[in-house]
Amino acid sequence: MQFFDVFPTFQEAPYSYIIVPILMISGILGFYTKPYFHAVLLHPYELARGKRLHTLLTSAFIHRNWIHLLFNMLIIYGLGYDMFGNIMQVYGSVSAYLLTPLLFSLLIIIPNAFLVLNKRNDFYFTSIGASGLTFGLYGFSALFFPLQKINHLFIPWIHNAAQYWLYILIVLTLLSCVKISKINRSLHIVAYLLGSIIALITRNESIYEFTKALFLKF
Repeated sequence: MQFFDVFPTFQEAPYSYIIVPILMISGILGFYTKPYFHAVLLHPYELARGKRLHTLLTSAFIHRNWIHLLFNMLIIYGLGYDMFGNIMQVYGSVSAYLLTPLLFSLLIIIPNAFLVLNKRNDFYFTSIGASGLTFGLYGFSALFFPLQKINHLFIPWIHNAAQYWLYILIVLTLLSCVKISKINRSLHIVAYLLGSIIALITRNESIYEFTKALFLKF
């Protein structure tokens, strides 16, 4: 068995094979090079005052620890492949090559902008990691084809992607009420909803299919 018998080829997932290695190298560099780490992290207090604007994007290139890094890389690899393939299936390869990096950037920058607005007066707050992109890709993948059949192993009422999307939203909302760690779960929800909205806009049929799929049982 060869590698590409299991994993997608570069042509099938170009941005997964481009972005993930860059994020891995940058994340490891951030672990061991403090000047680099501090140069690219998001500091909403400064950014709200017109400084360090680049960190809206660059903060996604460093992570807190290995678990944080590897989890995000695994999801970005898989769902980045899914995003590229979905767009190519509907609009063709040219659109997929052009839209995917643009959507990647939006899923990083817009949730970070929300974070800046929310934490603009907190001098001690900083943020790093590609979790915005990760959860944005979750939302996008769930709602691009809402009628896609999904059978959840433990929850019998989940029969399609739209119902699974709702389940994830409920879980994220409940977790946001638990203040037991420094994880910024509000950013996760914003990114998840943003990715979902982008999916509905990108493929207009998804809006009708989403409302239908929520109450559909296969």
